[in-house]
Amino acid sequence: MLSIINSNNLIGIESFLVKVEIDISRGIPAFNIVGLPSTEVREARERVKSAVINAGYDFPNSRIVVNLSPADMRKEGSFLDLPMSVGILRKYINKKDSYLNESIFVGELSLDGHLRKVKGILPLVIGAKKEKFKRIFIPYDNFNESNFIDGIDIIPIKNLNECINYLNGKEEINNNYKELEINNMTMDYNEDFQDVKGNYFVKRASEIAAAGNHNLMMVGPPGSGKTMIAKRIRTILPKLSKEEVIEISKIYSIAGMLDEKFGIVNQRPFRSPHHSTTIQSLVGGGYNSKPGEIVLAHRGVLFLDEIGEFHRNTLESLRQPMEDRYVNISRLKYSVKYPCNMLVIGAMNPCPCGYYMSNKECRCRPYDINRYKNKLSGPLLDRFDLFVEVGEISYSELNKKCQGEKSQDIRKRVEKARKIQKSRFENKNIYTNNEMTSKDIDKYCVLDDKSREITNKIFDKYKLSNRSYTKLIKISRTIADLEGEEKINSNNIMEAFSFRKAYYDYFR
Repeated sequence: MLSIINSNNLIGIESFLVKVEIDISRGIPAFNIVGLPSTEVREARERVKSAVINAGYDFPNSRIVVNLSPADMRKEGSFLDLPMSVGILRKYINKKDSYLNESIFVGELSLDGHLRKVKGILPLVIGAKKEKFKRIFIPYDNFNESNFIDGIDIIPIKNLNECINYLNGKEEINNNYKELEINNMTMDYNEDFQDVKGNYFVKRASEIAAAGNHNLMMVGPPGSGKTMIAKRIRTILPKLSKEEVIEISKIYSIAGMLDEKFGIVNQRPFRSPHHSTTIQSLVGGGYNSKPGEIVLAHRGVLFLDEIGEFHRNTLESLRQPMEDRYVNISRLKYSVKYPCNMLVIGAMNPCPCGYYMSNKECRCRPYDINRYKNKLSGPLLDRFDLFVEVGEISYSELNKKCQGEKSQDIRKRVEKARKIQKSRFENKNIYTNNEMTSKDIDKYCVLDDKSREITNKIFDKYKLSNRSYTKLIKISRTIADLEGEEKINSNNIMEAFSFRKAYYDYFR
């Protein structure tokens, strides 16, 4: 008896169709799985056999061969337990082959026949929808993270018996579709920009960074408020769109980090890896091509606190992802491409003791200060757009009541600027000013004679690289958007340069 059951498997955050072919024939009893299975897929033999028997069915005392097609693609995870079981129990199912051909089965079985929750169900459901399947059978505990996907019937299954009974029309399953209501999502943050006292220049830089998705570097002595400000930047980022919610939730679904209560990611991510982190944990990789911190920060904030303490090779691995907004992880027979369009915030002390350029006496020698600054290479620093010094505030400023702007007020201006950018790049695959190409800059960043004269002087005096120059123009475009200006003027240029001057004063 030959049965063919459809299933899905993952490469990165994308799924691919797997045909589970089960052949039960005469011969010495055996259970073999072929088609480039991983270790966890091979172990499915024991899980499937015990689950079938403990569910009350007869396990065939025959030669069983399971082929996972396509045979040249490695199959990983525990998604294939359920389709193998359904194929082995095909004689107990009354549904015609045409019904099964329109269905996808994914799920891990326990030894008693119950279906366990699996990682990565959201991209599997989306993949099944793209392949134009009518329905997908998934574990019941995964239903909350995928029931907002329309266009496909999602059937949550608690155990193997329930699956067989449903296929035979003996049992009904509640699988109500729940529409994803973006407008009703609340942005409940414990942090607020109103808590930040003083440092108005840094607050303005944070607003510009959020409006145009420009990377920000903060330099200042210990305790001046760098970390405090960085944690509040995501509170002024715009609300997530439906496409962004699904995009981020797919990543967190694969990583097994989705909130069980909501089932999706409803706030922008904020990732702050420790400075002792490795390249693999930061960028991603390993035997299963696991997403790293930069991927988990997609559409959110990656905060590199004490960036000068990170290993140099670890920091250098960020250069390409920061520029391209994606990372490729290559393996023997395939390559995984993860998106990482993030807002990178760096914070560092000006010297090893921390008090250079402050009111306190610095104990470091000039050689130590230069060596500390040189931990960050020129090409890496060139990928940051804004540079600001975070200074110490006075006693009187510190003891004022919190009367600064609230995050929601700043966010309104940021959302207005983002709306302008969305309209500007409506027919392009970009969302913010930071993603503009050279052609886009020529089209949308036209300078008048006065502005051109100022940029020419800045370019010659500070010997800007091509990347530094384009970043200056992009920041000017964002400032103009925040001010509601259609064209970039000289004031926008001067303000933009004021947020890059700290780079030339300190790092060069």
